[in-house]
Amino acid sequence: MSLYLQQVRGLTAVGTGMGVPADDADRCHPHPFSARIAEKVGARALVTGGLVLMTAGLVILALVPASTPIWALAGLMVLVGVAGPLIMLPVMAIPLNSVPNRQAGTASRVFNTSRQIGGALAVAVFGALLAQQGNFMGGLRTRLLIAAGVALATAATSLLFRSPRRQLAAVAEPAVVDAESAR
Repeated sequence: MSLYLQQVRGLTAVGTGMGVPADDADRCHPHPFSARIAEKVGARALVTGGLVLMTAGLVILALVPASTPIWALAGLMVLVGVAGPLIMLPVMAIPLNSVPNRQAGTASRVFNTSRQIGGALAVAVFGALLAQQGNFMGGLRTRLLIAAGVALATAATSLLFRSPRRQLAAVAEPAVVDAESAR
């Protein structure tokens, strides 16, 4: 969106920074509430709902005209900006809650490495889409729709997983049995 605001809409870097804050600010804002919401509705429901919200935001952004007022774009980016933190905290908790405490550091490192690799690949793929298209808007729309498709597929996939509590119980029970049999 920053490239769009600068290259298509002609905003300066400062103007772009003023047009994107809704996206950036909302990525930080819901974090304190994610854990409470996950406790009430469950991590799977929160992740799935967040991914559906993200999908909606990406599709709407892909379909709006290039001349949409910047204030309206900033408002639409709130959908994606709010969805990210709602998804991230429960998703980060799943690998940590799925392993014994002694392996939590390893699970955290594997999760973060995977996240970094995924982010780097996304930047490369989406950057190539923007660079190869005949026009910037076509590449941007394609990129947004692909991202929406991935978010929707991930939302559907998230429905297949068991809740982290059940996973934790399944992992923790053998350790308890082993400790008792060792006595």
